[in-house]
Amino acid sequence: MSQTTKIMAFIEAGPTQQQIRTALSSNEEFQLVADEQEAERATHKVHDATPDIILVDHQIEGESSLDLVDELALQFPDIPIVALLGEEDSLKAQQFLLAGVRAFMIQPFTQVSLLSTLRRIRELEGRRRVAQPIAGDNSTEKTEPLQILTVYSPRGGVGCSTLSINLAVALHELFEARVLLMEGKMIFGHLGLMLNFRPQNSIADLIPHAGALEDSLVEEVVSQHASGIHVLLSPSDLNVAQGIRPDDLYNVLKAVSRMYDIIVIDAGSYLNDNTVTLMDASDRVLLVTTPDLAALHDASRFIQLTGTLGFPPDKVLTVLNRAGMPGGIKIREIEGALQQRLFAQISEGNAKVIRSLNRGVPLLSSSPRNKLSKEIRSLALQLGAMDPGAELRPTKKSKVKAQLKRNGNGKPAHAEQHKSALRMLGR
Repeated sequence: MSQTTKIMAFIEAGPTQQQIRTALSSNEEFQLVADEQEAERATHKVHDATPDIILVDHQIEGESSLDLVDELALQFPDIPIVALLGEEDSLKAQQFLLAGVRAFMIQPFTQVSLLSTLRRIRELEGRRRVAQPIAGDNSTEKTEPLQILTVYSPRGGVGCSTLSINLAVALHELFEARVLLMEGKMIFGHLGLMLNFRPQNSIADLIPHAGALEDSLVEEVVSQHASGIHVLLSPSDLNVAQGIRPDDLYNVLKAVSRMYDIIVIDAGSYLNDNTVTLMDASDRVLLVTTPDLAALHDASRFIQLTGTLGFPPDKVLTVLNRAGMPGGIKIREIEGALQQRLFAQISEGNAKVIRSLNRGVPLLSSSPRNKLSKEIRSLALQLGAMDPGAELRPTKKSKVKAQLKRNGNGKPAHAEQHKSALRMLGR
């Protein structure tokens, strides 16, 4: 039998406390090692209990739950924290994520939902620890070959959806890979509109069957695009979309991953538990930003958050979109402010980009020789070449390599830190 997962809870006395006790006492996978109603001396209590997962209630005596999460995440970065929020606190979810929680649950919740969340956190934490280098080992950190890639930006309107679509097409063309483009924004997703799709099915049709998902059902639900990629959209019904939980997404993603070589997820710009779950389950996260102060400020905050979330240093790759736009901040200032090198740069769009969006045709299909198309192919090649063990290799018939040699914009830039940019973003 596998080792029992130890749970510690900071929670006020009441129905939720009793629900947690009942759920964990009746399940051999988990053990409630401590049940605290006060935040006083919290770090000492955690140190003594040595839990694998910590639950923090939205109401706890002696300290605000946000402050408690912040303190515990700082002192115990390797122990995942799950926040238990009230319905009135749902708008504070992003604050809790920024404070360091790995997941949150909205009360009231069922015992089944609680156990499912704990299993997901345990499984993701196990994957994370396997990916971490052994202490004292100075070799390069071992990572899994690229299969799941999430495209995200904390700021809307920077081009995540456009990049996701064209990157999926590029990966399919270059590596002859079976590629799924998945909509990670459950509400107000635009992939269907941007690809001129009006499908009747969505990810919601797969969720009830995620435990034993058959290939035939997936083929019925996903839409095949003329470019060769498959597309899995979010529901058009807002009521259905609002009911989709992190465990639903995680289970579907696990099930469909065995059917595809690469999955590209358009996660949009809203940071919530669904988004973090998709990132957790991904091999890489493309952080998209633009050369303006507001976008860089948000990107900088997100990079700081990834450390709290326990992401490996090379999991998040920053891509500068609209590079070279008039009045934009210079590359050396951007890299100095973010304190990291850019993984890739994509140039400012032109009329062909707008035309492709309005027609519902990917830029790589409508204008394959366009400068941006070449840069996106360069990005796809970089991603495929990152993992020595990966089976992604450009096909022999591809002429992209020769094109890329004439186009250096897809290469990572190298620049020193720029103190003025750091001060500017710190304001």
